[in-house]
Parts: sequence; structure tokens; C-alpha cells
Amino acid sequence: MKLVSSAIKRSHAIEIVRTLQTAGFQAFFAGGCVRDQLLGIDPKDFDVATSAPPAEVIRLFPGSQKVGAAFGVILVGRNPSPTEVATFRTDGVYLDGRRPKTVTFSTAEADAHRRDFTINGMFYDPLADRIIDYVDGQADIGRGLIRAIGDASARFMEDHLRMLRAIRFAARYNFNIEDSTWNAICRQHEKLKLISRERIGMEFRMLLENPNRNSAVEWLLKSRLMHVIWPRPLAEMGPLDGGPQSGDDGRGCWLERLRGVCPYEAALAALIHDLSPAPHDSAFWINLQSALMLSNQGVHCVRWITEQFQQLENWRALRISQIKRMMADGRFDCLRSLFFAVHAESENPELVALLGQLWSEGVAPVPLISGVDLISLGAAPGPDFRRWLEMLYDMQLENRLTEKSGAIEAARKLIASESG
Repeated sequence: MKLVSSAIKRSHAIEIVRTLQTAGFQAFFAGGCVRDQLLGIDPKDFDVATSAPPAEVIRLFPGSQKVGAAFGVILVGRNPSPTEVATFRTDGVYLDGRRPKTVTFSTAEADAHRRDFTINGMFYDPLADRIIDYVDGQADIGRGLIRAIGDASARFMEDHLRMLRAIRFAARYNFNIEDSTWNAICRQHEKLKLISRERIGMEFRMLLENPNRNSAVEWLLKSRLMHVIWPRPLAEMGPLDGGPQSGDDGRGCWLERLRGVCPYEAALAALIHDLSPAPHDSAFWINLQSALMLSNQGVHCVRWITEQFQQLENWRALRISQIKRMMADGRFDCLRSLFFAVHAESENPELVALLGQLWSEGVAPVPLISGVDLISLGAAPGPDFRRWLEMLYDMQLENRLTEKSGAIEAARKLIASESG
């Protein structure tokens, strides 16, 4: 899919605002894009909030998509990057800890007060270059605070996932969580059990992909949200001392050694080490997959990283063919990023040199011998076929076989020795 630049998205959103305002409606940028602009971050998307009811938005922008018209949400523009346009609203009663049963279209101020956190409750008029702030979001950005709008307990009762989002935002921006907001999270952490594992898994992925992932995990442990996300059978976590609220972080872990952006699977493997040390049986991986709604490919990747990490720690005992096979695996980049976070490259110059040498030689050459070659040498297809091919390929990876003729002769001897 073609990526659309932030500048193009912004330009498109401005034209939507212009059209709505020309038609006599209020229209502003809303939510995360306003927050990110104030923080000096290039927004990924630009959402628009307006006083125009959904029918008017559709009339002004023919071809719009009715993705959430009952909630006042319309997508304007074509893929791959339409702009979300939402009518100002207040929310009715939340019955499922996720979304309101009903909404009432209202004013910009009322719309701001129904949102989750003050830093996400601001509007911006790009035509007048003006911030509209009914919730003191600018002040909290200046203070470096995540604060629920209004009654924190009420906000979290409306949507329990907001507790997890509060921690993700705090870690992402290196903010603190305002006391009443934090206390409400700690009191209501068990409510997260009512949220679908799909939604939890998506938030958890974003949390671990962020460079401040270790701070986020400390918040999760201290609030006991982690006890909901990470089932007890997977990790017997003891008393939680310290944590971000007290400024005492003495856990000493793999996760805190990961710096910058890294693959989710590598971060998750580090967290498994910290919370659920080996050994890991099949039940562990089944429970982990269910808890975080990992795909089969994702859980296999994390499991492979965890198991191969131990192998790589003993690399001197491995054959060159074993190391090359490891390097040829598409998951090796994840393994390498974690391994050298835990064991710095500067402390392992021999391994770094060996990996560089093997890359230059080629870690996945085309096999010199195929099953057709074995048949031509008189071997009958059977259970030994795969093993012989693997043995011959290992010899090739170790540079003991470098040309076809020598490989044919080696295959002939191998078949004769094991068939006699």
C-alpha cells in the first residue's frame, strides 16, 4: 500500500475544515494530532471534529464512507488515507466498558469533556491558527502530566482500556500520571479483565514497540494491570517494590537494556525472560498466545528467539553450519537486536567478527545436491532422504563442499556407507 505523507494528510484535513467552515459549521483538528503538534511531533493522522451533523458532512463530501454514522463518524476522502470527520457529541451510558449505548450531538466544549485525557481533549483551528482548550490540556502538556478529564474513575468505568492507554501515553512522552488518575487505575485495574484480549493485545504491542517500553512495564506492574494482562500461570510475580511512582527501579532486566525502536517480538522475548524465566513448556506458549492474541507466526517467532538466544550464548560450541542456519532464518534480525542489547557488541568482538565473516561468505547458498541427485546415485526415496540432504548441506555450509563434482562424490560415499 502506498504511504501518504503527513504533509499531504494535513493539507487534505485543512481543506475539509475550510469546506465545513465555509458552509457555516464549526470545524477543527481534534485529539491526538493537536497533542502531537504541541509536543513537536509530526502527527501520523489528522482527525476533524465539527458541528455539522453526519448528513451534512455526507452532502458536502459526496462519496464519503459511513463507518460510524450512528456515532457521528464519517470517513472523507479515498484510500489509502481518508480523514475521519466526527460530529461534536456527548456520550450516553457505557454498558460494556468499551463504547456508549447512545450519543447526542452537541457542542465543541461538551465533546472535549467526554474525551479521555486532557492532552487528547484539545481542538485546533488551522485556518485561524488557534488552539481551543476547554480542559487545560496545554497546561498539562507543560507540566508533563497524564490527567483524566473530569472524574478519573468515571472515565475508566466508561472504557476500561483507558487505564492501559494512560500508561502507554505516560511512557511514550515520559510524563507522570496525575495522582487521582493513577489512584483510579490502581483501584480499578481488575476491570481490564472485561476488555477483549484483541484490544489489550493491540495496546500492549504499541506499548512494547515504544523505546520507553521499560517504564511502561514498571507502570503496569505497580498498578497491577500486568497481573491482568500477563496471567499468573505464566509468571509468579512477587511483591512490587518501587516503580515509576516512587522513582525506584531496581529490577535490572533485559527489557531495560533494549534501546530505541526494536521489533515487538524481540521486546516480548525480553519481557518473558524478566517475568517468566525458562523453562517454558507448550502450555506456556499456548497461554501467552491467548493472553496477547498473538498470531501463530508471532508466537513461533518469540519462541524461536527465546530458544535460539540460549544457543547463541554458547556460540563457541556450535558448528558453523548451525550458526549459518540461524543467521539465514528471517527471524535472526529480532534475535540479534535482543542478543546485542543484553550482551553488548563491544564485549563480544569475536562473535561480531564471526557473524560479519559469515555474512560475507553467504549464509544460505543454493544446495549443491538435490533429491534428484540422490536418486541418480541409486538411492531410493525414503526417510533417510531428508537427513542425507541436511548432512550434505551442512558440509556445504562449512565449506567442506564447494563444487558440484565434490558434492556428488560425497553423496555417493554417504549413501554407500549407510546402505551397506
